Amino acid sequence: MFKRISILFLVVGALVAGTLLAPNLSLQIGTVPASSELSVKARDLRLACPGPLYKAGGASGETLGEFAQVGEANYASSFNANGLASLETVDGVFTVRAQSESINQGSELLNASQYQNASGATLQGLAATNCQLPSNDLWLLGADTTTGREALLILRNTSEVDATVSLEIFTEAGAIEAPGLNGIAVVAGKSTVIPLSGVVPKTKSFMTHVSAKGGAIAAWIQQRTVRGLSAGGVDYISPSTQFAKNLVVPGIFIRGSKIAAKLIEANANYKDLTPIIRVFVPGEQQATVTVQVAGANAKTFGTVVRETIKPGTVMDLEIPGLKDGDYVAVVSADVNIQASVRLSRVSSGTAPDFTWIPAAEKFTGKRKITAPGIGISKLCVYNEKTGAIEVSVLAPGATFSFIGSQNPLYANLIVDVDGTVANVSVLDQKNAGGKVAVNVR
Repeated sequence: MFKRISILFLVVGALVAGTLLAPNLSLQIGTVPASSELSVKARDLRLACPGPLYKAGGASGETLGEFAQVGEANYASSFNANGLASLETVDGVFTVRAQSESINQGSELLNASQYQNASGATLQGLAATNCQLPSNDLWLLGADTTTGREALLILRNTSEVDATVSLEIFTEAGAIEAPGLNGIAVVAGKSTVIPLSGVVPKTKSFMTHVSAKGGAIAAWIQQRTVRGLSAGGVDYISPSTQFAKNLVVPGIFIRGSKIAAKLIEANANYKDLTPIIRVFVPGEQQATVTVQVAGANAKTFGTVVRETIKPGTVMDLEIPGLKDGDYVAVVSADVNIQASVRLSRVSSGTAPDFTWIPAAEKFTGKRKITAPGIGISKLCVYNEKTGAIEVSVLAPGATFSFIGSQNPLYANLIVDVDGTVANVSVLDQKNAGGKVAVNVR
């Protein structure tokens, strides 16, 4: 027995010594089979919309903790599969059933958005947003829970699997610790509404990070303003694009700046009619951020704002002094950041309205977007390089096409209905397919 144990120690010792003397030693038992390459079909394209606006207090407005959908949501979409797929639309969920693996997903196949013009006593204004490709990781930059401001996080699960959601929220002071951030259940095929005032009460500026396990979800923040007893606008905050050192926010269309200045002078509660750019810095390194606001022509003079922002925090940068006109914000930093713009719309005889515009996706090539069938739709396009680009004419209810530009572009659609305002992003949403290597043992 002693002899056997000694031999075992000698073998182990030899292996250890061999490893120390030859650190690149590899040990293989048997033959390793060659990997096989398999084609993986992309999942059917599904875009989900939030549905009608939510009213706190239920249908009566008096039931604490309940939220009822009110009014009617309208949809703007286009679908073109050339007979290779069919489209199912149920309760604001657009699903493409592909009949061929060769079909190309993206905005040319399907693009969809939602809009609703609310005119109630407590919900008033134009709310619009893109219908989303569900995800397990979403960032939403915007919202306000100070007095008279309501922010509702809408989580919609259109999959057949229940989802468990966790939240991270970052404010001007950094990440917060609060009950209710983890273990949020979103049942398959259902929506869950979370009043963010219960998580970050009386907070002016924050970024919300949504992580889901199980089913993928779509997420929006429904933001509402009430000044005293008067409704002051409503809109959706949509997920942000990828973090980057250079971001562009097109579509800062200033209207009613003189009226807004008079309202602010008379009542400080109207101070949020001044446009701001909100910046979030992730990670552990501070950012030096420069915002260049440029006008569309020689009559609209912009401005430049420069600020140092601590890591893991959010900061609002005011953009004062802009006269009525069309502008674009070009944001640069020395680390990856995220940015969005709060734009108000003020006109005589109507209550103020607002919209949150996320940084636009950078793209080349073809894309499509469909305008709502009401009001005035205006597309703002920023061309990163010199040279002309070709676009088609935009009309209410029509689909707008970018004709294969090779220049990097950024674009947002701004919608105006009788003095109310909202925005829709130009996206190219698709599921990934392709080939994967598999080892079978």
